[in-house]
Amino acid sequence: MRKFFGLSVALVIIAIFVAGCGTPPPLKSDKYLQDTSLLASDGPCTTPCFHDIVPGKTTFTDAVTTLKADKAFSNVQTQDKPPQAGWSTAAGEDCCQVTADQDSGLVNALLVKVAPTMTLQQVIEKYGAPKYVYTVDYTADEVAVAVIFPDKGLVTWVSPGNDQSNVDGSSKVVIVLYINPTDWEKVLDTATLQAWNGFQSYQSYKNSTPVVTPKVTPTAG
Repeated sequence: MRKFFGLSVALVIIAIFVAGCGTPPPLKSDKYLQDTSLLASDGPCTTPCFHDIVPGKTTFTDAVTTLKADKAFSNVQTQDKPPQAGWSTAAGEDCCQVTADQDSGLVNALLVKVAPTMTLQQVIEKYGAPKYVYTVDYTADEVAVAVIFPDKGLVTWVSPGNDQSNVDGSSKVVIVLYINPTDWEKVLDTATLQAWNGFQSYQSYKNSTPVVTPKVTPTAG
């Protein structure tokens, strides 16, 4: 079952996969998109940018045209109100979603489930220290940690293992979320986040006192 996300719940995006029919899909899978463009060191597409789609700059119409022309993707499905699209890898595995602002028509968020080839250490080496984290007990065998770079419009979800594992440099990136950096104030108004304190246990992050708490109640859409 494919479900779309709204910007107001962007930081609890894991719920989309948990809320699907039956057992949630694994966080780590080689079937997800084989893409390491997040770590690219050159070219005009710099974060937040994915395959020439830039939140806050690219129109939804242009984004859909770009996706349909890209041979790395297949099965692009769209809706107009609100503007949203979901698509699959070339092999047909659901992987990705994009949303746009209803009024401006500009992309505001883009999510990609990636094969576990990138590490948290590589991301930090490229983008510097993150600012926040957000933890999710996904299943009995897998937890997820959102590692958040607000000024970059970037969230990398990593899955270090089970709830007794450590968040460290070898933790694999499993989801990349790109958001228009100018929308971060809206996102933070609905978020509960812990401060990034370097590599440590998942339980330490899960049990740490939040430094950001919701100012308003998030709503879907």
